[in-house]
Amino acid sequence: MSIIVKHLEINEAIKILHLLSSYAFTPTPPLPDFDTYAERIRNRHGSDYFAVFDDGEPLAICCSTTPLDQNIRGRLFRMGGVANVATHPSARRKGYAYRLMLHLFEFFKEKGMAVSCLYPFKEVFYQRLGYITLLQAKIISFNPTCLTPILDQPLSGEVNLVSFRDGYTTYRAFLRDHQTNSHGMALFSLPQPESAQKHEAWLAFAIQNEQIIGMMHYRLSGYEMHQTMFADDFLFNNTHGKFLLLNWIAKHLDQVEKVELILKPDLNGELLFTDIRPEFRGHFVAPMARVIDLPALAGLPIGSGEMIIRVIDPECSWNTSTWHFASNEGQLVITSDQRQPELELSIHGVSALVYGVYHPEEFILRNWGNPDPDQQKILQKMFPSRIPYIHAKY
Repeated sequence: MSIIVKHLEINEAIKILHLLSSYAFTPTPPLPDFDTYAERIRNRHGSDYFAVFDDGEPLAICCSTTPLDQNIRGRLFRMGGVANVATHPSARRKGYAYRLMLHLFEFFKEKGMAVSCLYPFKEVFYQRLGYITLLQAKIISFNPTCLTPILDQPLSGEVNLVSFRDGYTTYRAFLRDHQTNSHGMALFSLPQPESAQKHEAWLAFAIQNEQIIGMMHYRLSGYEMHQTMFADDFLFNNTHGKFLLLNWIAKHLDQVEKVELILKPDLNGELLFTDIRPEFRGHFVAPMARVIDLPALAGLPIGSGEMIIRVIDPECSWNTSTWHFASNEGQLVITSDQRQPELELSIHGVSALVYGVYHPEEFILRNWGNPDPDQQKILQKMFPSRIPYIHAKY
């Protein structure tokens, strides 16, 4: 038996993905039309594909998505996205996917990617690989009649409507701008113009003083006066941008009877407007994240403090060491240290601090580390709680 992990060229990747990924994640049979599927994969600029072969047979595959840039606490870092992890039914629970992920971690490190995020098929599998669960974006559903009073408000500015394909460049520029103030927000490093030309959706840009201050990316479904407006993006830079977008929704009262918005985890849907009374449900699955390369996080904005920490990371052995974490003028300085560590953290604990989603007092109960109450206060001051929003879907 000969097991190897192979970096695939695109035609081989398409052939394997067409079977394994389609079988795992879409209704079958039949498999999707091969030519249509192949075109979609070829339009993913910058993606890398890997597969595990056993005696020449491809039994598991994964995709390292187009490189992404992620805002972590106010600074952009290179991020490795993981998608299309699928194993042939006959080869499941034999460690192939685990082996594939270890190979991917090495690839990410070589490419200078400090962190990795994914949308898990099963959280416990990826938790064993060092990932932690982040907050899930929410979908709110509501009847737009509650927005009627907004139509009488004197709002300066306007909303411009364009198709997604015509507004893609502006859409991407707005997201880049919005990302600078949105912790956790990840965007594809490379434009995807071919995919944009295939995407059927509307873009509504809220504009004031010639500046875009809000954006909706949405579709309309249904007929006549009973349509549903579904927005994949409902983003705004300030309150005026929010109200211009709500006003735009209100202008559809005679057309739309139901509105569904995907909201960032830090946005309370029930506070968007009076009597909105939304219904909530989770969007897709909660994403997961992990630190790939500790030294690559140098410069991360943090609070004051310092600590010597022994980090344990079985899957990324280069992280397993004793490190001195310190703040220098509000930025993380991380150096190898030979002194006695003050505490021990698993890579889960480190990732939880970086993303700000778990309080250090939970670490002992989660088996992520052993900080005492005083150390918990120091860690919380260095890494204050934050609410990340990934945004990118892959």
